[in-house]
Amino acid sequence: MKTFLATTALALTLAAGCYVAATTEEYRWTVQAPSKVALDSKLHFTAESRTSDGTSVADAPFVWRVDWVGVKGIRHQGRSFAQERILVKGDSGTAVLRIFAVDHTGHLIEVAHATFDVTVSQPPAD
Repeated sequence: MKTFLATTALALTLAAGCYVAATTEEYRWTVQAPSKVALDSKLHFTAESRTSDGTSVADAPFVWRVDWVGVKGIRHQGRSFAQERILVKGDSGTAVLRIFAVDHTGHLIEVAHATFDVTVSQPPAD
């Protein structure tokens, strides 16, 4: 029954033109991200999904968003164990990377997050 509900939720999400993500019941999520990034650079990160027994699952779909200092991020789609990247935005300070999956009712739920510092870019050395 859970599989049927999960499949139905994903089908409804696709039909509605929304984002696709694995269900919250399927996997446990972690995020590998740097502790700091410079303005005018890119944030590179990897979301990892594992089954309840700890087995790695590559290519599981998820949705992610970065809330930058002074700039609310938009949603993006990703796949587990694939490196994602985005141009750093906003001001210096602490930003939050959020990973979302779909719960049994079809709503996106935060399943992992990472905070990191956005620092001022250093001028090139002469």
